[in-house]
Amino acid sequence: MFRFLGKRRPLVVGLIFGNLLGLMIAIGYAATSAWLCSGIRKCPASWEPYAYVSLVIFLLVLFTAIFVAVVGARAYKIFDTSIGGAKAYEPSIGSPRDEDSVSDE
Repeated sequence: MFRFLGKRRPLVVGLIFGNLLGLMIAIGYAATSAWLCSGIRKCPASWEPYAYVSLVIFLLVLFTAIFVAVVGARAYKIFDTSIGGAKAYEPSIGSPRDEDSVSDE
């Protein structure tokens, strides 16, 4: 699964995780509200408020997951020093590991 997600763009990964997490939370809310409403004498006459709240929860989780995936991928590209390959491990200017400044004693 990680190999499948690793080959995808951050937007697609955010969509996948957002859909899964959003559906789990929204279905959990809807099931809990239906369960609680079945034990209460006075319930709303319609199921529409529960559906709207479930939809809002799903969309908020979806967009949050997309945002976190895209921002996280960009932050990873900014702060990861190993992306440059071998060049990231070269000594910096003035470093004692620089071959020109090391004297053989």
